[in-house]
Amino acid sequence: MVFNSAVSIAGVFGPFMVIMGLWMLLFSDNMVKIWGSLKSTPSVFFLMGLINLLFGLLILNGYSDWSWSKETLVTLLGWCLVIRGIMALFLPQILVKYTMTNVKNAKVIGLIPLIWGVILCWIAFA
Repeated sequence: MVFNSAVSIAGVFGPFMVIMGLWMLLFSDNMVKIWGSLKSTPSVFFLMGLINLLFGLLILNGYSDWSWSKETLVTLLGWCLVIRGIMALFLPQILVKYTMTNVKNAKVIGLIPLIWGVILCWIAFA
């Protein structure tokens, strides 16, 4: 799979992020349970870091532009995934400390991918 434009990247990651954001909002109690389990399993946390790093690098390889346009959100998504992947690999204790510890936090955190996904869908399908 090769991404050659911001629109193609947004067309994949936009719907994915909308679905994940909605799931996090609607099933935040399950998200807290999953996160608690994930925190206690270093191998899964490591794998999560590798996947984030891989997807971030794929996005940046396919599209990286810092112009003042809506497509810059695609570049920003790539960098966020790269940074989160690196943090999961090298500084997992920081991610564990400052993330979902209760249902209220999970709902607030769920708004981020939902809003970002809606904007990416707008870029891809408008």
